[in-house]
Amino acid sequence: MNAGRRRLRLTLAESGVSAVAELLDDEAPVTAEHVWSRLPIEGPLYHGQFSGAEVFVLVDDPVRLPPENLVQLPLPGELLYFWEGTESATSGPGAAPVEEIAFIYGRGVTLRQAEGVPTHLNLFARVPGDWKYDWSDFAAGCRAARRSPTRLRIERAEG
Repeated sequence: MNAGRRRLRLTLAESGVSAVAELLDDEAPVTAEHVWSRLPIEGPLYHGQFSGAEVFVLVDDPVRLPPENLVQLPLPGELLYFWEGTESATSGPGAAPVEEIAFIYGRGVTLRQAEGVPTHLNLFARVPGDWKYDWSDFAAGCRAARRSPTRLRIERAEG
């Protein structure tokens, strides 16, 4: 861990398993500050259906941020900001904009949105270490969200 970085704690509510991420203030200052100012964020954890080993939580009162530190092939442990407006045919009539905080828990993720369209998301934080050894319980909890509903809480971490 970098002692100078602000930290987020991600906790799976049902199991209590957590991981600590470092904000990338130097690489994504607008997105990092936006997320930090909205904490705590808590809600149902959804498993992504288009991209692979990805879970996400919806953020209330969505805000559209500018593109920043964009990635399409994220690595395990990365936290990403996603915005979807109402311009897509898949949004449906009466749809509202959506803001998500996504977490990548395994390899082989290629970010895609509805209809398989490639997309790029703002990378704003990262859990250090190896997903297979250093935070494997958290990765397993994310994987289990495909079959077992859980909630994710994102909050400021002390120290």
